[in-house]
Amino acid sequence: MPNDDMGKRTLPQPPEVSDRPILIIVGGFLIFVGIAIAGLLLFVTREAPGALGPRVERQFPQPALQTLPQNDLAHFEASQRSALSGYAWVDRDRGVARIPIDEAMRMITARGEHAYDPLQPSSPSPAGARGGSP
Repeated sequence: MPNDDMGKRTLPQPPEVSDRPILIIVGGFLIFVGIAIAGLLLFVTREAPGALGPRVERQFPQPALQTLPQNDLAHFEASQRSALSGYAWVDRDRGVARIPIDEAMRMITARGEHAYDPLQPSSPSPAGARGGSP
């Protein structure tokens, strides 16, 4: 019985599709895309005239390198040595001064085992209190 049912079945009829509407739709789409590309190219050439032309290579300026780094290093070291071996005020209002490093090391070693204890701030004495010159 199952074989008899299969023999009596008819295959569905293929749909009759007309080619003309499909070709019109595809053709219209292609025409639309062509017009859109032409419009974009026209817009770009009007708004940015050199955008579609060949690129011009720009030469970047050369880096400003040191011409004599040895002299710069010697100058830097000399300024550092003068800062470490001279006297200068760091903050005159607070009484903070810079002293030569050799003298600072002698002062630290002279304090002995209390070398790194905090210093006691000394209060400035009036000019006549020491008994020295006015």
